[in-house]
Amino acid sequence: MKKILYVYGYGGSASGSTVTMLKRLMPEGYTVESFTYTQADFVKARQEILDYIREHNIDLVIGSSLGGFIALTLNGVPRIVVNPCWYPADELPRIDVSDEIVRTYAPYNRWVEEHITPDDRPLVHAFFGDQDELFGERYVGEFLRHYPEQQCHRIHSAHHLSEEGAMSIVGLLDSCYSI
Repeated sequence: MKKILYVYGYGGSASGSTVTMLKRLMPEGYTVESFTYTQADFVKARQEILDYIREHNIDLVIGSSLGGFIALTLNGVPRIVVNPCWYPADELPRIDVSDEIVRTYAPYNRWVEEHITPDDRPLVHAFFGDQDELFGERYVGEFLRHYPEQQCHRIHSAHHLSEEGAMSIVGLLDSCYSI
C-alpha cells in the first residue's frame, strides 16, 4: 500500500472536501491521510509534518496552496504541490492573515531558492490550475526556474482543486513516482 499525506492550505482542514475527494478518487493500492497541523507557525507546522511522515511511513506528500509551500520545504520526500503559495509572506497579507502568522513564514519566503538540491529536484511535481483566482499564472514561472518543464502540469481547476484536476493528478501518480 502506498501512503499519501495531504497537507491542506490556509483555512483548510484534515477532513475537508479536497482530502475527502482525493480519498474517493485514489486507485487501489493508495491511501490518503491527513492530520491537523499548527498552520499559524511555519516552523512548528513543518516539524509536525516531518514527524508525521516518519511516524506513519508516508511515501508521497500532496500539498495545496500554503500546504504546497510547506511541502516544497520537505527535501528528500517525493511530493506534489497544487497551486503552491510560493511566497507566503507576500500572499498571506492579501487574505487578511494576522501579522503574527505572516511573521512566522517571512524568514522562509525564499526557501526553494536557498535549499533546492540536484538530488531533490526530481522529487517535486507541480499542478497549476488554469483558473486559479488567487495566484493565477504568477508561480508557474517560479516553478520552471527551479524544476524541469516535464514536472510542471496544467490542470483544469480554480485555486481549490476541482475533481477534474484531482483526476489528472491521480492519473499521473504512477508515472511521476515509483513509490
